[in-house]
Amino acid sequence: MDKPCGKAVLCAGAAAAALMSMSFAWAHEPGRMTGGGSFFCPYYGGYQRVTHGFELHCGTGGAFEGADPAEPNNLEINFSGGDNFHLTTLTKGLCSDDLAIDQKPPVAPFDTFVGEGTGTFNGQPATISFTFVDAGEPGTSDTARVLITAGSTVLDCDDAAAPLTFGNHQAHKLTGGSK
Repeated sequence: MDKPCGKAVLCAGAAAAALMSMSFAWAHEPGRMTGGGSFFCPYYGGYQRVTHGFELHCGTGGAFEGADPAEPNNLEINFSGGDNFHLTTLTKGLCSDDLAIDQKPPVAPFDTFVGEGTGTFNGQPATISFTFVDAGEPGTSDTARVLITAGSTVLDCDDAAAPLTFGNHQAHKLTGGSK
């Protein structure tokens, strides 16, 4: 009885092709993302309005682990009528291109920014992980996912990507011109 993939050489070739396709779709891309706005996320039994603004640069590594982001990197998040997070250090930043998302205009080599960092929540040490997506103009299909901890979870909008209700995320090529 034949194995599910047929001959071993064919299995290896199919696996290599699948791996190359996956790595292309999520490969590191140079650039930066700017923007902000607001979105709503479920938070402790209700919906929490979250506003944010940022300028973030992709890391220089080829993988999320060890990807050292270029400078400058700024991120501010406000919620709960006075709570705020300020990024002090972007520790990881990876830009990738999901082939199912059309982020233009303008043309950029990526549409998704995944990051982690440290900062302050209401003046106290905190950490953040987030994903911002640029899904084209006018920004109504752009999404955000955010998780902030300061000893315990203070904001958890990470279960599902929340669409922006106001604002825009914009992916940019690191240097001028188009891809």
